[in-house]
Amino acid sequence: STGFVYKDEKGKINLPLPNLLGDFQIDNVSTAIAVARNIKKFNINKSHIKKAIVNIRSEGRLQNITHGKLRNYVKKNNKILIDGAHNILAAIQIKKYLKSLNTKKKIIMMLGMMSNKDHNDFIKKLKGVIDKIVVLDIPNQINFVKKEKLLKIAHSYGISAKTENSITSAFKNISKENSDAIIFCTGSLYFVGEILNLN
Repeated sequence: STGFVYKDEKGKINLPLPNLLGDFQIDNVSTAIAVARNIKKFNINKSHIKKAIVNIRSEGRLQNITHGKLRNYVKKNNKILIDGAHNILAAIQIKKYLKSLNTKKKIIMMLGMMSNKDHNDFIKKLKGVIDKIVVLDIPNQINFVKKEKLLKIAHSYGISAKTENSITSAFKNISKENSDAIIFCTGSLYFVGEILNLN
């Protein structure tokens, strides 16, 4: 199986790939290892690191929802992926990941964003890998961008888009129209947090 080599002044370790989707996670994991190895009181050894990497659970980062209440709203061939991405760098990584899926399935993006983010660039960056955007207001938050504004932005880039009134109705309606689509929920950690709460 494939893995990666972690190297610092204490030596190098051959490690399994982290239990996370997306290449950029190797950088994130390496940063965490460097920090852990440099805190003396932790006394971390190679076997600790290997064990931890394989068991990482990253909530809301390219997370595949395989069970829970959300699955009741969609067909069995729908895949639900969530990621708290909310800036242009994250959008670039997501685009790379979605392209790597190399799938014939439609990718429908469920999007909710906070108002202080760069909505235009985020949406523009994902043009070409997603088939449609379903935009929502983020529940239980004040500083979100109104879905109507996100809808306008999507349309301005020629991306098919529509609004929904709730997360559950969005899942149900997307699944009704596309029973084997990948439903990709993103745009804000608050938004994916609300989705995970429903699960």
